[in-house]
Amino acid sequence: MDFAPVQVSDAEFSAAMTTLWINMPLRVAASRPPLYVGRRLALASAPLSGEAWQSDLARNYGHFCERCGTPGDCLTLFEDGPRIRDDDKRSLALALAVGPALEGVSAEVRAMLDPTRMLAMLSMSITVYMALLVAPVPEPITKGAALVFSAALWGYLGYEFFDLLRAYARLYEDAPRASTFAELREIGERFGRVIGPNSVRILVIVGTAAIGETVALASKAPKLPGFAQASERVAAHTGLGLLETVTGAERLIVSVPERTIRVVLAPHAVAMAARGVAAGSPAPTRGKLLPNGHRAWGSFGGFKSAMGKAGPGKEWHHIVEKTPGNAKRFGGEALHNTENVIALDKVLHDKVSAFYSRIRFSSPNRQD
Repeated sequence: MDFAPVQVSDAEFSAAMTTLWINMPLRVAASRPPLYVGRRLALASAPLSGEAWQSDLARNYGHFCERCGTPGDCLTLFEDGPRIRDDDKRSLALALAVGPALEGVSAEVRAMLDPTRMLAMLSMSITVYMALLVAPVPEPITKGAALVFSAALWGYLGYEFFDLLRAYARLYEDAPRASTFAELREIGERFGRVIGPNSVRILVIVGTAAIGETVALASKAPKLPGFAQASERVAAHTGLGLLETVTGAERLIVSVPERTIRVVLAPHAVAMAARGVAAGSPAPTRGKLLPNGHRAWGSFGGFKSAMGKAGPGKEWHHIVEKTPGNAKRFGGEALHNTENVIALDKVLHDKVSAFYSRIRFSSPNRQD
């Protein structure tokens, strides 16, 4: 954890967000007619017995949405009912913290898409993921997108990762106690000041890329600004690049009080890490990164050098056989990659190989 955070400039941030937004236009579209949203907001603004703060907060939230150019429930806080709940306050405080970073995004993109809807999705997504990280009793994070999100933040932020977690833990505790919009704004702005503009940009970039499935984030990651630098810093500590770490991890355990993070890798990733950091041995080539997130090598020797042994009682098996004909037809990288080569039990591997060795192809002119 002693490596410095990656620096992402305003220009890099704007370019990355433009690309991410353009690639998810359907996710940003409003899902409710304005009249319906307005009625929800009006209902929430009605006086509630003993809870005048609810109506005051709802009215000020409505004014905020109007100033953003999207009147109504712009952050979809009332989709679960006409009350502002604790999680709604956290999402609103977070939106107030990261919202200013989105103001510099390309005007053309802002004209095409609804930035407030994007902010709503982003604050909701980050709130869910961060809640897992700051839980009082650390639980192993094993869910795909949450695990990749957490590991990616660590790779980008280095020793500032725990500064982010501590700042969010305070936001998480303070936001439910707020009873006015001004208090929530102060909580959000304090969060932004503590972690700094660079960490805010990284949080927004990774959070936006994480909207969707795990494989979506893994495939977007290499195109994010500073990813190569983050990957190199993770490699210096784990023997694996950042993408290999986030896709090869089985679970991640974070303890904010102890300032520790433990990444439990799958067996094949452990083998790569061990070979990469072994004293006196050269780090194996990490191969070519394919668009689907897998790694490829030009030869089986290169694959085995990087991946090591298949495991106790197992052998590496090519789904598409590594025959000279296939190598000439498809190329080495199409055969020797982490999608086509899998670890099979040795007995099963022998049976599969024996079966295919008995197959003979014939032509009408061939005499057998």
